Amino acid sequence: MDDRLKGLKNSMNNTTFSQLNFSEQHRKGIREKISKSDSSKEEILLAVMQLLVQEKTGYELVNFLRGRGIRKFEDNEGSLYVLLHQLEQDDCLQIGWNELTVKYYQLNNKGKKLLRKTEQQATTKRFTWKGLVEG
Repeated sequence: MDDRLKGLKNSMNNTTFSQLNFSEQHRKGIREKISKSDSSKEEILLAVMQLLVQEKTGYELVNFLRGRGIRKFEDNEGSLYVLLHQLEQDDCLQIGWNELTVKYYQLNNKGKKLLRKTEQQATTKRFTWKGLVEG
C-alpha cells in the first residue's frame, strides 16, 4: 500500500473510525450487500436499452451502469456481451465499428419501440406496486 494511504488509514483509525466497532458478522453483511445486485433482469435490460439510445461501446455501458448502481457486469463483462448479442439477434441494435476495430452499439427503430414498451410496463408495475403498498 502506498505510504500516503497508510498514513491516511492510520489517521482515520485514530480519529474518524476510532469509535466504530464492527463484528465479523456485520462486516460480512456489509460485504454481501455491496456485492449483491438488487437489480432485476428487467431493470438491467431497461437500463441497458435506455443507455443505448445513444451509441456506446460495451466498456462505456459497464461504466454507465455502474453509475446507476448496477454492478452485475463488473468482473463479469462477458454477461453484458451475451445480453448485447441477444439484442442484436432480436434485431434491436445497430452495430458499428470504428477504425480501431472497437464495436459500438445503438438501438435501432425496433429497439426504440421495444424500449418504449418496456418503459411503459415498468411504469405500470411501479404504480401497481405503489398502490398495493399504500392502499
